[in-house]
Amino acid sequence: MNPTTLAHLRLSSLRRTHPAWEFLRGTDESGQECWQARLCVEITTSMRDAGIVEVLQQPDYLSLADELRRQEAILRPFRASHLTPLPRAHAM
Repeated sequence: MNPTTLAHLRLSSLRRTHPAWEFLRGTDESGQECWQARLCVEITTSMRDAGIVEVLQQPDYLSLADELRRQEAILRPFRASHLTPLPRAHAM
């Protein structure tokens, strides 16, 4: 399987597994590959205080998936509260 196909399959998997996040794969300012996740709900002060961040950026899929698991664990208790969705920047 070529790297582009594998990346598309991984992006698709991330989108199914983490529907509150929007995902991109591209290059950073230095031209290196990067994977990015942007939370699509408004972050409250208490969420920020708990450690939730709006944007995650990692150099590869595995690092991003690992960081997403940490963020999801922090986000889980807030799911019972009202979360204000933000518009998505890119089509799914």
